[in-house]
Amino acid sequence: MTTSKTNFDEGIKYTYFQYFKDLEFPIYIRVCLADFDPDLEGFVREIGFTELKEAEEQRVWSDLKMRSSSRLLTISEASTVVAKQIEMAQESDKYGHESIIPKNGYGVYRYKNVAMMVYSLASHEWQLGVFSDFGSPRVEFASRAVLNRFLAWALSPLGIVGFWGSLVDEGAVVMKQSEAKGEVVFFDIVKKMTFSMDGHKKMRRRFKMMKLSESLKNRNMPMSPEELMSFLSVNCCYFDHRGQSVAIRQLIQTVARECEGLIHPKESFAPRASANR
Repeated sequence: MTTSKTNFDEGIKYTYFQYFKDLEFPIYIRVCLADFDPDLEGFVREIGFTELKEAEEQRVWSDLKMRSSSRLLTISEASTVVAKQIEMAQESDKYGHESIIPKNGYGVYRYKNVAMMVYSLASHEWQLGVFSDFGSPRVEFASRAVLNRFLAWALSPLGIVGFWGSLVDEGAVVMKQSEAKGEVVFFDIVKKMTFSMDGHKKMRRRFKMMKLSESLKNRNMPMSPEELMSFLSVNCCYFDHRGQSVAIRQLIQTVARECEGLIHPKESFAPRASANR
């Protein structure tokens, strides 16, 4: 699949978004908003993307040309062929909603009944086929998971790793994808920064990575670095059919070494309410 350097591709008017524009991440989304439910624009902003003005759109193509870590994801309404692939039953479905089919030089990521993404870490431009309700409340959590998978792949060359969960005052609560409802906290452990639906924040001293326990009552229990590393590995957002890369494993080890692991009573944790858009 190819993309065009113009705002108009076969008569399509694209809107461009940049991930944390104020930090100049070379990670972009483009989408024809007219093809989707009105919820999509607010949903994309909620993830951390900012719309670019028309005069700023040249920055996208400059980054794609000059910065090896740049990525542009084009979100399009799925064609009939792609829609059938998204919806059809597959052998991999018994392992969960998500799967990756390796191809020659690229991968095909699928979230059953929601999306299909063609991506390659050797390519700057990726494609995501979805249905017109992508980002709407009906498929909000699945849509969030899909875009966070994209971000996990796109941010990894920048030394950033993500875990399913959300920020709290003491640090971050890390959970299973289903419990986190597709929400992710990304970490740049070198710059001591987090990136999430709460924006970008400086990591506080003695940052805590918390695991919830249903059996624990009225107290916290420390986790060893080894226990924390194992827990983070299981709940890492980076997804690959070959398993986690060496670079991702090293990032997880660094996070486990730099942060405090803590087991926290689940009954005292209040999950984030669904955002009103």
